[in-house]
Amino acid sequence: MTLTQISAPFGARKLSAGMLAAQQAVASCAPAAMVDDKWRLLRALTDARQAFRLSDRAIAVLSALLSFLPSPTLGLEGAIVFPSNRKLSDRAHGISESTLRRAIAQLVEAGLVIRRDSPNGKRYPKGNDPAEAFGFDLGALAARADEIEAAAAAVKAERERERQARARITVLGRDIRKAAEYLLQATDGTHEGAMTALEDLALRLGQRPRSAAALEEQAYELGLMMARLAALTVAQESAAKSSPDKDNCQDMHANPVQNDGHIQDSNPEISFEGEHSETGEGRSVGTETDTDAPGSRQRSRQQPGTTPLAAGQRFDVATVIAACPSLREWAGFAIRDWPDLKRAAETVRPALGISPSAWMDAVDAMGETGAAVTLATILERAESIRTPGGYLRSLVAKAMAGKFSPAPIVVSLLKARARATPAAGLIN
Repeated sequence: MTLTQISAPFGARKLSAGMLAAQQAVASCAPAAMVDDKWRLLRALTDARQAFRLSDRAIAVLSALLSFLPSPTLGLEGAIVFPSNRKLSDRAHGISESTLRRAIAQLVEAGLVIRRDSPNGKRYPKGNDPAEAFGFDLGALAARADEIEAAAAAVKAERERERQARARITVLGRDIRKAAEYLLQATDGTHEGAMTALEDLALRLGQRPRSAAALEEQAYELGLMMARLAALTVAQESAAKSSPDKDNCQDMHANPVQNDGHIQDSNPEISFEGEHSETGEGRSVGTETDTDAPGSRQRSRQQPGTTPLAAGQRFDVATVIAACPSLREWAGFAIRDWPDLKRAAETVRPALGISPSAWMDAVDAMGETGAAVTLATILERAESIRTPGGYLRSLVAKAMAGKFSPAPIVVSLLKARARATPAAGLIN
């Protein structure tokens, strides 16, 4: 059917393309068009409101307009309602008149409501025939019901894509993290591919894509990362099985913090070569030699908040600074010994947004030296760490469980700098 008459708004309001589109939709629709459940159609429009550029207030006003129709069905005929602004505001949960006017303007411009204004702009019935009333014609909703439901279905399909992509990202992130931790444990924290995977994972998960397409792209990239890490894991297992020095019982004791008992100090602290305790005795990370008993032997001693390192893997202050030169630049003074390193960490801590409570928790879990080295590694990778304070707290939780040591990160940073500057040694 062709549009033969145009209903223009009262007063200074201008005729718009949305008004014409709504009137054309009603004129072109079959007269018998009917919506069985007007509230179901409203729920579909609520899901698809962004496609029609409607605010939540506009949906509330439309719900109030529909409530003035006594029948649950909605058709082209008898769909004109004529409430006053006061009554409409009451049914729209008491919104202000200015908000009400803006919401009605959105509905009219979207082509979902047609204004049938009287000569003086008032809303009232003409005699006893509601079809001849002056007010808001809701017949456009029935005329565009198929379009509204199709838009709602598209929105639901998009949400399902987002849900599936987010679920896949969560699973892949967990698998990548644990596979990388397995490789680091199997190689005493020296596996470059595993550390790179963990850093890439933190960087990618720090990004927060909004659309389903972007989420699916992120899931695809994590899938590729998982495939590369799986190949590295298989290669590591093959190399371990073919090694003649392989200890047959290693699988039973791969992680001593899981099953075996360990000795705890009352005041644990991660120690590095060159660091001295109050008695002047130097200690290396994660090992201690028992010389008091006859037939003394070197035994592995698990410090709370650390993981065991390979024999001979010791760090001095120069090594830590070579791996984390940003600490010296931020501190503004020379760092020659462990007290200097601790003082530099205390100086830099506020700039990273790490609270005093988070810092004290780190000191309690890792010791002053371990916390200072950990903070230096965080500062060196600050660009890829979204919230340093929250990241430090997560490391503290791992350290309390005996599953974290800053040593592998120091090794990774040293290797990264060595690859970037292959000509000269990094430690002077």
